[in-house]
Amino acid sequence: MRNRICWRTLFLLIVSLLTLSNTGYSQGERFEKLKQLRDRFDTDGDGRLSSEERANLQKFLQGLRQNPQSEDIPASLIPGKTGLYGDVPGRFTPKVIENYDLPDESRGKVIPLRISYPAETGSYPLIVHCHGAGGSKENGQPLVTHWVSHGYVVIQPTFGDSISKLSPQERQQFESIGDFVSSAKVTLEWKNRPDDVKAVLDSLDSLEKTFPELKERIDTTKIGVSGHSYGAHTTMLLSGMTMILPAIKTISLKDDRVRAAVMISPQGPGNAIQAKSYSTISPPTLMVTGDNDGTPQPGKSDLKGEWRKQAYDGLEPGDKYLLWINDAYHNFGGISGSSWSGAGPSAPDQVLLINSTVIAFFDAYLKQIPEAQEYLKSDALQKNARGLARMNRK
Repeated sequence: MRNRICWRTLFLLIVSLLTLSNTGYSQGERFEKLKQLRDRFDTDGDGRLSSEERANLQKFLQGLRQNPQSEDIPASLIPGKTGLYGDVPGRFTPKVIENYDLPDESRGKVIPLRISYPAETGSYPLIVHCHGAGGSKENGQPLVTHWVSHGYVVIQPTFGDSISKLSPQERQQFESIGDFVSSAKVTLEWKNRPDDVKAVLDSLDSLEKTFPELKERIDTTKIGVSGHSYGAHTTMLLSGMTMILPAIKTISLKDDRVRAAVMISPQGPGNAIQAKSYSTISPPTLMVTGDNDGTPQPGKSDLKGEWRKQAYDGLEPGDKYLLWINDAYHNFGGISGSSWSGAGPSAPDQVLLINSTVIAFFDAYLKQIPEAQEYLKSDALQKNARGLARMNRK
């Protein structure tokens, strides 16, 4: 730990250590977390905490003791000064088509879409972003807006498990969001979701005809898919993950048009997902999880991010990455643009780290930018994330 620690700072760090003693960390882990916590609030990096930095640390500790999941975590990373790739908005101006009901005549349904694109003329890679269970096309804007500003078209479908599709009478059937998420209404959508994304990709030509502002803006040779939680499950299926069901050997819903995939909070093994299910995921892949990234999966709740990390462990080597964000909860500081019980605190640094890493990943594998490729292979993230995250690769 750095020198020149004044007595006020020392007092706060002792309080921090006592707070961490109730978290289940070993002594060695507590001291490492303590160092990370101190460095997090040393925002100017001068090796000591100013009165303002101490006040922010004290406020954080008070909230952590009262409710470890609710207290907002103030930012310590200054966009543009982090040394991280793509940590500030890009040069493109985001524009949005708020709602379009895409007809899927072959299945007799419509798929609500939100389409975001750069206002500037050009041809841009496409990202289809998949919301979590119960969500909608309105979720994920803290990510999507950033990605579009860096020169991507982003399409967000609303899937059949969305709460927004329930009538008032249907909503009364569920006492909580948790009850809804674990209901058959949600769990049976696992196969429809990839088919919805495929319908979106099949419709790109017609979308350009329907919306002249999209004409020649989508580069159909550069397609990525991303997803959070249940959306990560959808993304894994589209990338080649196999479902292994009783009496049916395997099911694959892979779409070869997917050139790169981002899975935020992927599903670990259980039910139809076995350890070998991940080995068939073939495109370049970025997975994201963290310490407190919980799960409703029976028997897995105590494992949290370690359970989700097993998805990365099962990947075959070759352009595969894992971003681990320390202390992150399931909402990673606010990436969905909404909050709920168990989502975790607001944490701008976590949103920044995901946006930065995802832009580096898609720039490397969809735009083929050498600087991004070199960044992913370097230790720049570990050096500049101020102890908040680490990157694994294979």
